[in-house]
Amino acid sequence: MGEVVIKLNNVSKCFKRYARPVDRLKEILLPGKTYAQEFWALRDVSFEVMRGETLGIIGRNGAGKSTLLQMICGTLTPTSGEVQVNGRVAALLELGAGFNPEFTGRENVYMNGAIMGLSRQDVDERFDRVITFADIGDFIDQPVKTYSSGMYVRLAFASAIHVDPDILIVDEALSVGDMFFQAKCMARMKQMMDSGVTVLFVSHDISSVKSLCRQAIFLNQGELISWGSSDQVVEKYFSMKVESEQNIIKSDKEKKDLINKKIINLGTSLLDKESGFIENSAFQKRASFQRIQNGRANFVNVQLLNQEGEETSSVDYEENVTLRMAIEVYEDIEELAFGYHIRDRNGIDIVYSDSVIEEKNLHCVKQGDRYIIDWQFRASLIQGMYNIACVLSIPIVIEIGQVDFCDFIPLAVQFSMTPRKDSSLYGIVHWDNLVKIQNYQQHK
Repeated sequence: MGEVVIKLNNVSKCFKRYARPVDRLKEILLPGKTYAQEFWALRDVSFEVMRGETLGIIGRNGAGKSTLLQMICGTLTPTSGEVQVNGRVAALLELGAGFNPEFTGRENVYMNGAIMGLSRQDVDERFDRVITFADIGDFIDQPVKTYSSGMYVRLAFASAIHVDPDILIVDEALSVGDMFFQAKCMARMKQMMDSGVTVLFVSHDISSVKSLCRQAIFLNQGELISWGSSDQVVEKYFSMKVESEQNIIKSDKEKKDLINKKIINLGTSLLDKESGFIENSAFQKRASFQRIQNGRANFVNVQLLNQEGEETSSVDYEENVTLRMAIEVYEDIEELAFGYHIRDRNGIDIVYSDSVIEEKNLHCVKQGDRYIIDWQFRASLIQGMYNIACVLSIPIVIEIGQVDFCDFIPLAVQFSMTPRKDSSLYGIVHWDNLVKIQNYQQHK
């Protein structure tokens, strides 16, 4: 640990695109004249990966993720900048890469081992483990071109992890496997991480990135937008995604001006303390971090209350608590939804609910309306620190999760859970169970 195994310094990659094939020939025959259009897949990308670290790489299609990984693997050279890689790299970049379709699975395993620097004896020692993990049966002696996509990726992943790599690169390939195989791969990857293997993990599943990766980078149109803790990088990615899909208020001044303009007949008097409509500078400070707003409706305050109705930041195991949301509406809205995420210290969603699930959406709300929304639940989480994110949105196509975000607050409330007093809780969350025990004796 502490050793840099991957280092990129101002790396850029430019591809040339020609309108007609003859233009490529003209450029060769006429030096100094170009007929190509330049496309920069990456521009001035710099970051480091330490030994044993798991780095998530996120970004939309065409962001430059695959180009970046190919340069780290050595199958592409940068146009400018420097790529340093220290260690043996095993990669699953895309389905179809690395295996010869005419060769059998067995032949491809040996060929892959040779490419990775293993002797035939080394592959012999690993071969049984490879085919056991891949679980493709007699197809191991059939040409790879006859494989289904699931069989192919099983063998590719099994081959990659059994060459004892220093660096493992996985690019979305595992998404084609069945549920059991994906779970098996995740378990094996975590085992490799614990043993000190460096992992680069590319996925559109941001929950997997947050759960597997401590650090992450966010690429957009070939540029490195963010590099840091996976939770913060994912929130940046989400914020930019929403910005590109809907109108949001971007600056604090713009937020204040627009909201003040829309508060026409609301008056300035706030309700009593118990309602949640109070001036709360601590909440406003927390809420400002990567907050998404469009000025149509707003969280004025969010509080976590104990059984006595007092604001709290420490919750006992199985204590009944209330999550109170104070909402103001700034224009007429046909339907308004609201919800919350309880996340652990790594930003992973543990508990989620919203008004769509609970069938409690607000309908035909009017400008000037104010609402107090209380979520009451029994907290049965494992000991630790938690954060509550809150969302206020207008449903558009709810079946595919398309909404217009009125207000999204990644850091609305933070609290700690005290440990369970009797036996320890080994899962993250406990739910009510109905346990039936029967003394059963088999009669012959």
